[in-house]
Amino acid sequence: MKRTIITAALAATLVTPVAFAKTDAEQSDGRIQLGYLTCEMTSGSNLILVSEQTFDCVLDAAEDGKDEAYTLEITKYGVDLSATEEQELRWTVFAPATFDRHGVLEGEYAGASADIALGYSIGAKALVGGGDDSIALQPVSVTKGEGLGAAVGVERATLTYEGLVKS
Repeated sequence: MKRTIITAALAATLVTPVAFAKTDAEQSDGRIQLGYLTCEMTSGSNLILVSEQTFDCVLDAAEDGKDEAYTLEITKYGVDLSATEEQELRWTVFAPATFDRHGVLEGEYAGASADIALGYSIGAKALVGGGDDSIALQPVSVTKGEGLGAAVGVERATLTYEGLVKS
């Protein structure tokens, strides 16, 4: 059973970024890269079938250089047999070219994820949502952290805008 879960998590980790990745043509079809969203875990709980995590995030803006602070709350539904002490997430953020205001990432997101950990952890999360379900958070690298176990499931996430990052 444990071997099956780890194999499934590893397979989903490798497939998830490919399944949610867009081609250059799709990304250039009225979409722009807003920047990179990097999140550090601040707390988490795991009840095997449901897990919750909270993160502090910064959107490193691609254009105007005005970084934005967000709080991210993720609820995962699926099998989560992990105990993660640290986790960092990083996404490339794509949005319609019409978005030009601060706080644009605020909203509800949904997607898929898979993680595996044996000391160090790797994983992938791809989420879509935000204003009018038009923001795409696509992994540019695996999630990283420290822990033990495996997890695979669907996620619901809420990003809350906290303001501009003070330099």
